[in-house]
Amino acid sequence: MVAEARPLSDVRAAAYHKDMVNPALMEQVDQLSPSELVELRDAIQAKLGDEVPAGQWAILEQRVAEADANPDDYITLDEWKARRRARRTA
Repeated sequence: MVAEARPLSDVRAAAYHKDMVNPALMEQVDQLSPSELVELRDAIQAKLGDEVPAGQWAILEQRVAEADANPDDYITLDEWKARRRARRTA
């Protein structure tokens, strides 16, 4: 089972094992405003060379939340591909 990802704004120092992240660093993160957290997240993603543009993460998180709230309104990529193949062969 894959752990559910949480937005950076939900992360608190207590959520981390002491050996995973520098506690002093996490204390500083806890002091950031929501907009500063977004700015930090974007800077980290840019530094890591993430394939998804940093500004798109909020949109992706919103869409995942909508899909989770209304699963019958969405299909998987595999389902979409199967329907597309079926239309081509019909």
